[in-house]
Amino acid sequence: MHTSITVDEACELSKRKAAVVFLDVREPDECEVISIEGSLFMPLGNLVEEFNSLKLEKDKTIICVCRSGRRSSIAAEFLRSQGLNALNLEGGMRDWAKHRHAEGLINGEDYKKISAFLGQH
Repeated sequence: MHTSITVDEACELSKRKAAVVFLDVREPDECEVISIEGSLFMPLGNLVEEFNSLKLEKDKTIICVCRSGRRSSIAAEFLRSQGLNALNLEGGMRDWAKHRHAEGLINGEDYKKISAFLGQH
């Protein structure tokens, strides 16, 4: 059973309109700088307590996202324990931003700001 997914694989699933939900488990201030369009948001610290409010469907793949992949790995593990098909986005928003920049979807100036915020070099 897979427990993680690369940014390339996640983008491909999203483009194919697959049954995918992105769950961003970062803190609210982190989501203001960059986020994945259409994502659900639930900080990792609130996930266990507020899990039911998300109303996640068992027939969808939940891709958990954070800055680098650490918190989202914990979130994906929890969601799998609840019977959901959950994956961790490898490299988190750091890799997502790199990918979007490479695709020309984030311009150079914005990418510099995002990279600085995400702690990329």
